[in-house]
Amino acid sequence: MLIIAVALTLSQLIIVFLIFHKELHNNIKKGEANDLLTLRLNSLKHEAALIKKDINTTRVLRHDLRHHYRMLYALLKDEDTAAALEHIEKQEEIIREMKH
Repeated sequence: MLIIAVALTLSQLIIVFLIFHKELHNNIKKGEANDLLTLRLNSLKHEAALIKKDINTTRVLRHDLRHHYRMLYALLKDEDTAAALEHIEKQEEIIREMKH
């Protein structure tokens, strides 16, 4: 009888150990998955910030371009081609300086 009781106790301990081991393994997997999701989320936040910055830059460039076209249109409408060419040359110079 004592041997049966010890065997049952040991088998119960082994079952409890295996259950805890499985839970620990599952928790480790969940933690790793959570870490990967956190990294991905941070990466997406960074990408979103870059896209937002690019959108704002595009808005500024579009505004500036409209301004330059209006100025060129007005100069050409007034037949002031010298001033229009000078304006274009200044803009080309600014663009060249931006490359460096």
